[in-house]
Amino acid sequence: MLVVDNDKDFCQVISDVLKQAGIKVNIAYNGESALAKVKKHRYDLMLLDYKLPGISGLTVLEKIHQIRPSLKTIMISTFGDASTRARAKELGAYAFLDKPFNIDKMVKVVKKALNGNGKGGNG
Repeated sequence: MLVVDNDKDFCQVISDVLKQAGIKVNIAYNGESALAKVKKHRYDLMLLDYKLPGISGLTVLEKIHQIRPSLKTIMISTFGDASTRARAKELGAYAFLDKPFNIDKMVKVVKKALNGNGKGGNG
């Protein structure tokens, strides 16, 4: 799994929690790095922040789905208005979580996505 967020502390906390849940995690701190990692490695899932330095999370999502259409992506954002959510869904986002989110809920959505159980929804 790939976690993409420019907040290094956030990435570390999420990584630690997911590793405790038995999920292998890599981290990227910007969109360019995420794209490079997705080109090199086959991830099953990506947790992607909307607000990134350089290219936005939505642009990353769009490009990633051209590279790896089967990669499930959970968008996360503090700025998740209705139009952002709608655009993320159009681009193939599995789910959209608003920050701050409940860690247990995030782990459940991640596990559900990794197990291939339906759509993740907005929460």
